[in-house]
Amino acid sequence: MIFIEKYLKFFLIFLFLFSCVGKTGVHLDPKKKSPRKNLSKSKYSIEDVGINIININTLSENEIDFYNRSKIEEVNYKINKISEIYDYNYEYILGPADTISINLTETDDLDGSYLIDQNGMIDLPFIGEVKLDTLTLSEAQNILTNVIKDFYKNPDLQINVEEFNSSKVYVVGAVKNQKTINLDQKPIKIIEAAIQAEFNPSSEDKNFGTKGFLRRDNKVYKINLENAYNSSDEKENFYLKKDDVIFIDRNSDAIHVFGEVTKPGIYFPNIDYTLTELISTSGLNQLTANANKVFVIREKFNTFLEVDVFQLSIKSPINLIAGKKFKLQAKDIVFIPPKKIVQWNRTISLLLPQTDLFNSYNPIIQNGVKTTGTNMNITE
Repeated sequence: MIFIEKYLKFFLIFLFLFSCVGKTGVHLDPKKKSPRKNLSKSKYSIEDVGINIININTLSENEIDFYNRSKIEEVNYKINKISEIYDYNYEYILGPADTISINLTETDDLDGSYLIDQNGMIDLPFIGEVKLDTLTLSEAQNILTNVIKDFYKNPDLQINVEEFNSSKVYVVGAVKNQKTINLDQKPIKIIEAAIQAEFNPSSEDKNFGTKGFLRRDNKVYKINLENAYNSSDEKENFYLKKDDVIFIDRNSDAIHVFGEVTKPGIYFPNIDYTLTELISTSGLNQLTANANKVFVIREKFNTFLEVDVFQLSIKSPINLIAGKKFKLQAKDIVFIPPKKIVQWNRTISLLLPQTDLFNSYNPIIQNGVKTTGTNMNITE
């Protein structure tokens, strides 16, 4: 009996999937999709984007309030209010491809140069492998001393870095010279990195920006490079840390509007601009728009390659009340599809080159998020 039930479940799932394929790209009710894990850095595609569908019409007052308040941590872009940034004291962090030298007093058994391998290990004679990845020099010295004290009495060990290869920071986005900066034992601050990227705080060129994001330790902070240049508070000129990504945005406060509206494009709304207000401003095309499916695509900056897609039905005018309670945020993408919607992967792949969606991941994803040959059909 259990076998029959499992077979019936498998058969029903197969029929469902087959019926979806038969509709050449139509997804009327897309569900959450999680990104694949353990992929090569250069092989991320649109298929790896996690998509969470959230129906605004069914949200409670508290849930809408939660999404309205869920913003990237910011205090008017001022770092001097965020202690975990300005309190950081720079130390070089060891990693693969670094070369260290070891000097053991009173014996030369372990003396020499050691390359940290791709697993973060060095191989000591007579002792074996020791993991040094993600450690500072002082931490590495303590680890090594504890390891070898079982072999040598009262060891006096000194280590130094001979080649600095693993620690980098990145300045990307709307700057004149996108830059990968190699770190060593000398600390570097945000102003020095900005100078290397040829940032010009007085430039009026719209191709370059001042505001953007700092990605650090799986958290995202809003920053404004002008604060570092103009503030008398030294905290604004903070130390950079291994793997920091500074992404400067061209239109940091913009909202992008696409689809069946009479005035698509980039909007620079005031604070607390609601979805209903934006629909009214951009002008819904009542002949071609799918009034059941108004979407807000919002990147989840604290989750890798994932978006929340908020859905609002305005087929009934009363639903505009829910839209009036839902507040838009900077960098939201408002998409109003035609009567028949394309697949979500296709939709997002069309929006990628026209928006800043996922741009702040580069150079973590070397070539950006690529589109693929699958799920590309559009229903007429």
